[in-house]
Amino acid sequence: MSAYNSYLKADVLHSLQEPVTDTEGERSFLVVCQVQELYFCLITTELRFAAQHLRAGETPDAAAALRRAADHFVGLNASWKSLEWMTVGDFLPIKAGLGSTHGKSSSLQSWKYRELVFLLGIRPPELAEPVSSMPDEHSSLLTTLREPSVYDEILALMGRRGLSIPDAVLGRDPAAQHEPHPDVARAWTTVFYGGDPELVDLRFCGEALMHVAEGYAEYKHLHLVATRRSFGHRPGYYGTSGLGWLAETVTEVPFPELWSMEPEHP
Repeated sequence: MSAYNSYLKADVLHSLQEPVTDTEGERSFLVVCQVQELYFCLITTELRFAAQHLRAGETPDAAAALRRAADHFVGLNASWKSLEWMTVGDFLPIKAGLGSTHGKSSSLQSWKYRELVFLLGIRPPELAEPVSSMPDEHSSLLTTLREPSVYDEILALMGRRGLSIPDAVLGRDPAAQHEPHPDVARAWTTVFYGGDPELVDLRFCGEALMHVAEGYAEYKHLHLVATRRSFGHRPGYYGTSGLGWLAETVTEVPFPELWSMEPEHP
């Protein structure tokens, strides 16, 4: 085997698709879902790198990792284009095949996606429950939930750098949802518009965080649109429609104070 194929494990990669129907479009659905899982893993890896660098005060490396995460969202979101052909009539046979072969299954069960969400600082604890049947993954998710998010890490760094971050924010239980605080918005305003050259590196990190948040928001929107087209308002497995659940979460905004800065007007 060539070095290229050996490095990629291409023989393994192309053996991982096991369709559950004879529907021609199923391979598209299966491969896109697998590609998205790989992107979830890429993004979580970069967010963990960013958090580590922020903890160490290495802001250039943190900004680079966040930029890579934002770029991965571009690839992730582009993958939805491969499913624009899918309508309800195309998807329902695949869903039925999944149910008969693997039991109740939903993309909402992706544990790696939930890890990504926790790392962004969006932390409803019930988000881990749908994967409770996977003990190792569930345990890993709960561990992530109890650790500081990438946003917690940059706020802690801002506090160490002398910016006024309230003790209530810095001392918050990491497992609790971060609530927007006006003092944090003022600190970000200082970073972005205060003119202090010593804070430029924090601004670069803040700008990179905004790109990550925009990529996440686009993913949520594209997922909602794809679900509306291919599944509609049909009931899901968890007491609500998949469309309803997505519609409720599509307005989630990571790093909220970055969107509520109030620079002084001249």
